[in-house]
Amino acid sequence: MSAGQTVTPRTRQRSRGKARPGSSRWFRRYRWLVITGWLVIIALVGWAVFIRSDQVPMPSTASATAEQAANSAAATMPPVKLPADDATHEQLTEWWYYSGHLQTDAGERYSFHIASFLRRGTLIHTVFHGSLLDHQTEKLYTEQARTAGNPSDGRRDGFNFSFGSWQLRGEGAQHAAKMAGKDFSLDLQLTDHREPLLHQAPGTPVAGLLDFAAAGKSYYVSRPRMAALGTLTIGGTAKAVRGEVWFDHQWGDFEAAKLRWNWFALQLTDGADLMLFELFDRQGGPVLRMGTYVREGKVMPLGASDFEAKARGTWKSPASGVVYPINWTISVPAQGLQLKVDPVIRASQFDARTTTLNVYWEGAVKFSGSHTGVGFMELSGYN
Repeated sequence: MSAGQTVTPRTRQRSRGKARPGSSRWFRRYRWLVITGWLVIIALVGWAVFIRSDQVPMPSTASATAEQAANSAAATMPPVKLPADDATHEQLTEWWYYSGHLQTDAGERYSFHIASFLRRGTLIHTVFHGSLLDHQTEKLYTEQARTAGNPSDGRRDGFNFSFGSWQLRGEGAQHAAKMAGKDFSLDLQLTDHREPLLHQAPGTPVAGLLDFAAAGKSYYVSRPRMAALGTLTIGGTAKAVRGEVWFDHQWGDFEAAKLRWNWFALQLTDGADLMLFELFDRQGGPVLRMGTYVREGKVMPLGASDFEAKARGTWKSPASGVVYPINWTISVPAQGLQLKVDPVIRASQFDARTTTLNVYWEGAVKFSGSHTGVGFMELSGYN
């Protein structure tokens, strides 16, 4: 209303009847538009951070010519160089992951996983996931966190992520991993006495580089038996623990959201280590089946024809409704392996819908048959 304008009763009535932006009456009238707008914004941010990729390579075909072309292209990619490649990379997807079995001097048993995911899509985002299983009570503790940006200290010969109660640090063979959640915490120091393991599918040109077809390419390096010492606290009671931990580092311009996979990391009591990786597209079509068998320092790449992994039982999550193939029979004939692999507990789904917009099965496994040992299994992309 301009200066000098006469205020009449009708003018005053119109002024009172008009909802102004910022007023409670305006919000009540348009609240569903506001709420819908915010939901759209949140969905777009999630899509940009976790799903959208401006860097995913063009799909490849299954023909021999396309496979040769893919191998030729992969051969031009740089080889893995450590410790420089322990550090963060300027690529779309990257994660650092620890999983292992721990025990106390009294023989109490526990298992855990801790992971940090760095995403460089339209936005840079870092996520932390962790779980701890008490084998005595079968109680599973979980925790997760997320933050914008990259909370690493930027070192070039390793990594050091620190955010709240989380820390993942690696300098060559010396690592540390910490996490804490409601009623539990874990603080580990880890040392590797072996050379890092570069996974390589038979016939591929670069050690440590895997081809995920339309989903992109990923470097993959492991330390399968890191000696761990530390402190585990449950309900305010601290206990010294020790064990052997499997460490993975993957990075590259690949889109994990386009894949479904079954992953097994098994530590055999005879000292051998076995990693099996089965990847499919989200419709169940095969993308890559490969593995690595290591014993006494000898590394043997496994192709699709070198092993069998057959599901023989499922579990349906009551929380998400997702059905997972959690009971397996695994055989590697050339190594005399015939294993029956089962989860320590069936209810090991990690609900990450608040941080990475997905759910996955992540947990400790036990196995029997030709060999014994312990391990971890991850089933992702089944939702």
